[in-house]
Amino acid sequence: MRPENKVRATATAMTNDRLCCTLALVMACVACNRFGNYTLVSQEYGFSVTFPEKPNKLTDKNHEGLPKQLWTVYRSDHKDFYSAQATSYQEALPTEGWLPGKAVGDLLGIQLLEGRRFKLRSAATGREAAAVATTSLAPGGGVISTIYVIDGTILISVTARTENEQDKTAFLRSLTLLQ
Repeated sequence: MRPENKVRATATAMTNDRLCCTLALVMACVACNRFGNYTLVSQEYGFSVTFPEKPNKLTDKNHEGLPKQLWTVYRSDHKDFYSAQATSYQEALPTEGWLPGKAVGDLLGIQLLEGRRFKLRSAATGREAAAVATTSLAPGGGVISTIYVIDGTILISVTARTENEQDKTAFLRSLTLLQ
């Protein structure tokens, strides 16, 4: 083989190897990030959460006439559901003894399976807000997992209903306080 052909063959082999490595790296990144295509950042309500895709946004008013935002994603023929909702009130909300969604759940036949209180902390500032994580059973089946956050006059909730534990956990753990 001529020296220039040997150099060309070596360069071609190296290019092919680099191409294969790059393709493998891209595939690994896609596989690792199959959840998390859209991060919603709400400066108004001071939180962010990562949805599996861009959510639909609905604007309404709460019972005090103040703005309320709802972001939703339905997947797999409405079997998988992800939402974030936020609103504010004129006065600080109580946190002691509060069981979120109980009255509405009773009306709709949603059975509360467990609830856990904790503090959600802002990584940026260390500020804490009261939070409650609930797991409920819907009347037609399916487990609904929700985190409610009371931050003074602001109420935030993120909900996931999916059989995919990995996606549910990724969504709920992506909830962060901004400031």
